[in-house]
Amino acid sequence: MREFVRSAFSFHKLQQLCVNTALGNFVGYAAGSLVTLFTTYHTVERRALKNLFGILPRHAVVVHRLPQWLEWGLSILLGYLVMEFVRYIFRSYRQLPNRDFATRTRDLRSGQQASGA
Repeated sequence: MREFVRSAFSFHKLQQLCVNTALGNFVGYAAGSLVTLFTTYHTVERRALKNLFGILPRHAVVVHRLPQWLEWGLSILLGYLVMEFVRYIFRSYRQLPNRDFATRTRDLRSGQQASGA
């Protein structure tokens, strides 16, 4: 049992978990932020009574193309999907060398030469 715990919680595995999680979360956050960036734009306020018809300086105003609740929901959904996609890519990439090793050992057992190096 002690060996299992040591092998399951090795420094390399914990470091790999932290890096994969941090990268997945960052890419998900970036994708969610892009939704907000693409659904809003900045404009300068026009002459109106609240800026005394142009006497006071004009202010930049953020205009939302979608309702804020929909923009918020889309950013969370897209961020989550991208985060899970990155985690899936890391999981499948981690299993590639194991498949290659299994193929080479199976070929050697059956008496064939392994292709490549």
